[in-house]
Amino acid sequence: RTVPVREFFLATISLCAPLAERLRDAELVADVTATGNYSYACDHAYGTNYLLLGDAYTFIDPMFSSGVMLAMNSAVAGADTIDQCLRTPAHARAALRGFERLMRRGPKAYSWFIYRVTNPTMRDMFMGPSNMLRMKEAMLGLLAGDIFGNTPIWTSLRAFKLFYYLISLANLKRSFGALRRRTTNIRPVEPEQMTAS
Repeated sequence: RTVPVREFFLATISLCAPLAERLRDAELVADVTATGNYSYACDHAYGTNYLLLGDAYTFIDPMFSSGVMLAMNSAVAGADTIDQCLRTPAHARAALRGFERLMRRGPKAYSWFIYRVTNPTMRDMFMGPSNMLRMKEAMLGLLAGDIFGNTPIWTSLRAFKLFYYLISLANLKRSFGALRRRTTNIRPVEPEQMTAS
């Protein structure tokens, strides 16, 4: 049965006795809301005296459980970037731009697939897999996090995307419906809306 979000939230808290005891005297100070696909990305990954690492920079739906790997990779890249900036200040700008490119690479590689994974075309491709152009190995490489460095998966992933678009075009009505459903779930959030008052 469908229950209001507030009721569901309170009932879920009551399922854990230690948590319920701890929150016994707590008061809700705002309406309880729920959302699906709470993804976000910042416009930049660095600024004066700071770098954004992991989820501070971007969060994509954890469909492929890639978040920890992306966070660890960003931490290593961030440490290298800071080291370069401190050792050779004249090259700091180039180091920061390189960091920005690296930070965009991982989420971009995953989000293309995540945002389409429920599309009927993607479902058809996964349910009837073939290994043309080594696309299966490329997908496994992507899922394993092998997306940084000179991995040989990119040509096969581009072929996968090409087949996806061709199949989508062949089923235009179905594809348009899936796109419309996806875009209704994506809403930009203004920074002031993200801060509790």
